Amino acid sequence: MAEKRKFPRKDLIFYSRVSDGKGGRLLGYLLNITPEGAMVLSEKPLEIGWDVVLHIELPDDLSDLREMVIPARSRWCQPDINPEFFDTGFSFLSISEEYGGLILRLVEEYGFR
Repeated sequence: MAEKRKFPRKDLIFYSRVSDGKGGRLLGYLLNITPEGAMVLSEKPLEIGWDVVLHIELPDDLSDLREMVIPARSRWCQPDINPEFFDTGFSFLSISEEYGGLILRLVEEYGFR
């Protein structure tokens, strides 16, 4: 299958907390992110095809914002390399120009080199 991503995925050294928009339930931790989507590590499998508003915590030194709030859809879920966890891929349904820039800075400053 041909790769469809415009932006390469790069794992992060800062594992941001990711919660849902309803009650702030912790979904898991951000493994990687691009302006098109994200991968989240969780203790339980997440539903595929689920529309959710992701609240993604930001490092204190990245922005005045504490989090990004982005509508997304879960596209796939599979066991992590550690079988006690699951990886879920999300595509962003819409994203602001500001968030797009923050994501690129996050990857640049906190991506594995």
